[in-house]
Amino acid sequence: MAAENRSGAGAMRGGPMTARRLRAWAIAAPIAFALTCGVGRAARAATIDGAALDRRGPAVEMRFAIRGRGLRWRLSAHRQELWIDLSGTRLGIGARPFAGRALDPVGGVTTFAAGAGAARIVIAVNGRADYVVVRTRHQLVVRVAPAGAVPDLAGPLLAEARRTRIAPRRAARAQAGVGAGPAGEGSAIAGNERGAGGAAGSAPARRPIVMIDPGHGGRDPGTESADGIAEKALALQIAQMLRAALIARGVDARLTRGADVFIPLAERTAIANAAGADLFVSIHLNSSPNRTTSGIETYYLNNTTDRATIRLARMENGVAGGYSAPAGPDLHYILADLRQQYKANESASLARMIEAGTVADAGAAAGIRVNELGAKQGPFYVLVGALMPAVLVECGFLSNAGEARLLRSPAYRRALAEGIAQAVGHYFNADAAVGNL
Repeated sequence: MAAENRSGAGAMRGGPMTARRLRAWAIAAPIAFALTCGVGRAARAATIDGAALDRRGPAVEMRFAIRGRGLRWRLSAHRQELWIDLSGTRLGIGARPFAGRALDPVGGVTTFAAGAGAARIVIAVNGRADYVVVRTRHQLVVRVAPAGAVPDLAGPLLAEARRTRIAPRRAARAQAGVGAGPAGEGSAIAGNERGAGGAAGSAPARRPIVMIDPGHGGRDPGTESADGIAEKALALQIAQMLRAALIARGVDARLTRGADVFIPLAERTAIANAAGADLFVSIHLNSSPNRTTSGIETYYLNNTTDRATIRLARMENGVAGGYSAPAGPDLHYILADLRQQYKANESASLARMIEAGTVADAGAAAGIRVNELGAKQGPFYVLVGALMPAVLVECGFLSNAGEARLLRSPAYRRALAEGIAQAVGHYFNADAAVGNL
């Protein structure tokens, strides 16, 4: 899959960091960062004063130590490079902090300072790779692994970010209408301005709105387990738990349906659009002809040639009574919605975050290893028409007897909801990024 831009507005894409492009950036960056973050912020900048490089199995981990406050960051992917642009930051490390210590797939790391608190870390990557970047209280952590080599590359770092997250200021919470709860687990989300590593705007930000869509309902039960548990019931229960978890974090969380009612697919994203939602999250349960298949997978809207995804999309899209879009599964109808490419990129980033976080939380709650089936693209009509990033979460397989038993447990369903809520928190706070090159 092509590398995506995880950052907020203004992130750059392109080729490798050539000398000419570096000179141009060195001139423009101080002005851009000063306008974005305020010249005064440079005077109280944080300092990156240490760097460590370690191998963790197939993965390579880089930790950049942060002293002080004020650091803001944004990530962008450029062919075989990751660029981490910093504002409110001084560099106290060398231009090549790991010179002579290349560990595959990391080909090298270079830092550039441009004055006015602006800097950049460039990480060269060899071959196809997965990555995760997390901001903790005192570190910026980057982990890179060959594509597919580490099934749960992001989960441990996302958990670390939760444990050490920097609490939003009480004033920011109050401006956003958010309760001043404790930091870390369940901590508040300060508004919905994602920008450069969570930089706040000058005006008070409204609470972010997340529209949660419990799949199926009414005359459409969705899939069912062998003992008759309907997808529509479990989806509603998980969605209600997710709503509660997001409200506890200061999010304005709403449901497309709060009861066992039938809502056509097109009306679901219309409800989200009318509410001015910032995210759309559709909750579903999965089924497979292979009864041994289990795990969680998260989808965003796009075409695919994967047969299993097409089969699942047909199952989710179609139901008697005109549930699907006009004229059946018309991929041209779906793909017409992808003209807003930024929305597709943001949806893919959100899907990866949810996939990693939900697998980690559900596995910890059950004391088992939950299969991370991945963040994938698929032609799901329920995501068509959304004017905001939109994802569909398949929370487990009712066709698998063992997973169906887990899904009957309120504690397990709550863990699924908490994992999704934590991922949404990372998304809004812009304190983590997950993707691939």
